Amino acid sequence: MRRAALFLILPFFLQLLGLGDTPLGGGLCGEVFRVQDPAFALRTPGFWYGLLFMVLLALQLGYGLSLLLLPLLEVRPGKGWVRAGRYLVGTLFLLFLLTRTTGLPTPGPGGWTLEPAPLDPLSLLLVGLSLAGGLLLKENGEHGAAS
Repeated sequence: MRRAALFLILPFFLQLLGLGDTPLGGGLCGEVFRVQDPAFALRTPGFWYGLLFMVLLALQLGYGLSLLLLPLLEVRPGKGWVRAGRYLVGTLFLLFLLTRTTGLPTPGPGGWTLEPAPLDPLSLLLVGLSLAGGLLLKENGEHGAAS
């Protein structure tokens, strides 16, 4: 479970690389931090996608930290807790696919729009690490391994 926790925690901190203009891109939440005009930002789909993924990465960070801290408290995560982590990773992956292919409905200047978000190497890395953590959760959930 510790390895799964590491893969679930790491994307949150790697997203910090996307705060600057790096060759890897902005990551999942990069549009939120590149805002020049806050009034205009609320009209762009990238801003809303960034907020959505910030919330998901924060939830994933909290879940990963709980996987590290619960054994210190001598509490073994149950099957429901492991399943919740897999659902969280699945939700992040599904929303990643939707935002990069068709887009999600977001408010725009002329009403609701469907605009796909750009694909960059950093966002692929973040989603890949999350999927690896989800697969490790699945493996640990099936075998009942504690670590």
